[in-house]
Amino acid sequence: MAAPVDPALLRLVPPVRRLIVRTGAFQALSTVLVMARGVLIGTVAATVITRTALGYTPPDSVSWLGDSRIMVLLLILCAVVLAHACVAGVARREQSRAVGASVDKLREATLTALGHRDPREVEEEAGRWRHVLSRGMEDFRPYLSQFLPALIAACISTPAALATIAYFDWVSAVFALVTLPLIPVFMILIGTLTAQHTRRRLEVTAGLGQQLADLVGGAPTLRALRRTEQPQANVSLLGERHTAATLGVLRLAFLSSFALEFIATLSVALVAVSIGLRLVAGTIELLPALVVLIIVPEVFNPVRTVGSSYHAAADGMESAQAALHLIAEPQQMRGGYRELTSGGGISVRGLSISGRDGIRPSNLNLQALPGELVVLAGPNGAGKSSVLLALLGQLPDAAVEGSLALPADISYLPPTPSLLPGTVENNLELWGAQPARIAAASRQIPLDVPLEREVSATGSGLSAGQRERVGIVRALARPARCFLLDEPTAHLSPALVEDVLRVARSRADEGATVLIASHDPRVLAVADRVYTLEGEDSAHT
Repeated sequence: MAAPVDPALLRLVPPVRRLIVRTGAFQALSTVLVMARGVLIGTVAATVITRTALGYTPPDSVSWLGDSRIMVLLLILCAVVLAHACVAGVARREQSRAVGASVDKLREATLTALGHRDPREVEEEAGRWRHVLSRGMEDFRPYLSQFLPALIAACISTPAALATIAYFDWVSAVFALVTLPLIPVFMILIGTLTAQHTRRRLEVTAGLGQQLADLVGGAPTLRALRRTEQPQANVSLLGERHTAATLGVLRLAFLSSFALEFIATLSVALVAVSIGLRLVAGTIELLPALVVLIIVPEVFNPVRTVGSSYHAAADGMESAQAALHLIAEPQQMRGGYRELTSGGGISVRGLSISGRDGIRPSNLNLQALPGELVVLAGPNGAGKSSVLLALLGQLPDAAVEGSLALPADISYLPPTPSLLPGTVENNLELWGAQPARIAAASRQIPLDVPLEREVSATGSGLSAGQRERVGIVRALARPARCFLLDEPTAHLSPALVEDVLRVARSRADEGATVLIASHDPRVLAVADRVYTLEGEDSAHT
């Protein structure tokens, strides 16, 4: 981020503002208690040593523990220590809650912003956003839980400690004030280099994640072709590259932490040497000398913590910055080219969709009536999926020309069905799929997986074919008037393809409109009509 606290973060993620306010309040109270603790410890120690700091010398026969004034100071010190422990405990608990709420809100806002972007662009950057929303958001927690509190402490505790030291000994305050800027200077020098390494690591990690996802997605095909040796070598190479990128950042973090620790220790030592020499010369009393020695680390500790926690939060800051830039972008108007009708058919007139590869398709005319099974065919990259996304109203208005009319009640099957953490049964019941229709569809299209099996959002626990069948059953079990199916037979065996086409035909026979995007000859053979897309031209067969 350009600033320690990005204004966009405060504006777009409200829980962060509450986190800063609460952290500042707890830090101010904690600072008062720490200063009081230091003064009390110094006063008690000086009184015990000299027995004159309070202007009272007890008789020789009375132990210093019998001095009522010292006992009062010790009781006050115990109360201050207990109060500081309570404040620290409550602060950690509230901070943990606020950090969780902030991360959840940022992730939610990022997902919402991605939902308003062109899904084709999101798919192209899937590896990057997968990393930002998963590992990147977790890496952002140290920024909120470590760096931000340290920054607030540096703004509150350091000036308070300097003021307390100046009250007792202005010479020590001058020494501390002169040496204090050394830490920020080294922080800036090392931080600039760290930011470059972190940005490079984010790019490498996102790319590795996308490559690994591609390898995992193609694993069933590679296993069927008995070509698993090379993917294994590729996975090992990806792991080595990730290790090298991560270790580079860690080495730099360890080096910077050592430098900051050395500078802070040296600064405290300079103040301590000055006080020691003046104690020997008799130019400073023991009480202010002890108080200053106890409090002076509080001048440097917060600033040093800012530097060390910066490296722990660097990865998360890069991910958060990418998310904030996405959230701050103006939302793209979508679906304005559609007309939702009371009928059940689909009508497309003069549809042209622009993208990074040009206009695909161009000037498409298509019609699908209730009771028909219509196929949109063509090679990969011809624009079949883009047509379905346009029918769903997911593409930006600026990318679509033409008119589309279709019913509002649509059931959609994407090329890769999405899953949520839970059981297979939970995933089948998503988005309004009816249990009775699920049972009927699953009898016609065997899932070959127990309904109680737990699955993750990434599909672990299911093969590619099982995941596809879950998506197909879920899509066909909705009581919709229009079914849009994108490559429903891509990962299925020949027997299952026949089952899927039989159920799709039954939905058409029930009066629904079924539009399938596919280049599978088996799908084309059962279609009532086929619209073929070829490059930038659209043809009707």
